[in-house]
Formats: sequence, C-alpha cells, structure tokens
Amino acid sequence: MTDDRTVVRCFEPYADHLAFVISDAEATEDIFDGDTWDKADDTWRISVERHSIVVGTARYDYVPVRLVLLDTPPEDESLDAFDHVVEADILVPSGKMAVTGATELPSEVEPMPLPAGRYRVRVAYAQTDRRPARFDLEGVGDHLEYQITMWPTDADRRVYVLKQGPSPWAY
Repeated sequence: MTDDRTVVRCFEPYADHLAFVISDAEATEDIFDGDTWDKADDTWRISVERHSIVVGTARYDYVPVRLVLLDTPPEDESLDAFDHVVEADILVPSGKMAVTGATELPSEVEPMPLPAGRYRVRVAYAQTDRRPARFDLEGVGDHLEYQITMWPTDADRRVYVLKQGPSPWAY
C-alpha cells in the first residue's frame, strides 16, 4: 500500500439504476452484469460477484462515496453513525480498482491502484447533509453517503450484515 496505514479517496459516481459498482478495473469475468442485481438479497443492499460488488443506492443520481483502504482489519468501532453496514469479499488481481456507475465501464474512470489480492469490503450507509458537486435538486430519495472500507484478507468469507437498516430504506 503506502507508508501510511490508511488511504482515503472520495468519488461521486452517477448511481444510474440506483447502484454503483466497485470492481477490479481489468477483470473480464465474474463482474457486474444485468443479472447481478437480481441475485442480491434485499437485506444486504449489495450484490456480490467474485471481482465486483454492486452497492444499491437511495437515489438515481450522483452519490458521495468515501473509500478507506487499510493495511489491516479495522479496529472495533461503533456503528451508531450508520444506518446499515454490510461486509463482503472481492478479488482485485490486477491491482487496479474502479468505482463506477452501474452502466459505466471501468475503462471510463481513473482506476485506483492498490496491492493485488483479496479484500474484505465493508459498505456503510449514512444520512448526510453533504451533496455531490453535481446532483438533481428535484431527485427523489434520501441523500446518503456510502463509506467503503477495505483491507486485505486471506479468508474467503460470505456476505455478513453487521447492522441491519430500516425497511423500506429507499423511496
């Protein structure tokens, strides 16, 4: 990674189809496709393929995403600031990760370099007053910030909900 323990980047993908995607920027299989979201569990709010995670959003709009990359698993922290928190694994063998809208290709964005490997990904949903640089003033849905925390892992673990948010949660 770097000499620092934490790398933080902010993104504002267009969440067309109420979703954005975290993926290996060079993967050509086991990535998001039209059927990926159909396989999602409603309680998760995410859908998982081997090289991608699709994050469901509350708005069909630009959304704020904060990515935190750690060298080690996060220390136990309070989840009180978040409405919903879920974890899953992703493989990033190319060492390049992309954050895109649901219909955007990874080649259309600047990839984020990181050490190649398997990562545990924590997706946390939080209400926010912050607005992206571009957003629809008349758009429907809550303004949420999506915090993605990632760290290397050797284990192959399943999707796990750490904090279940309210239902319905969007619209």
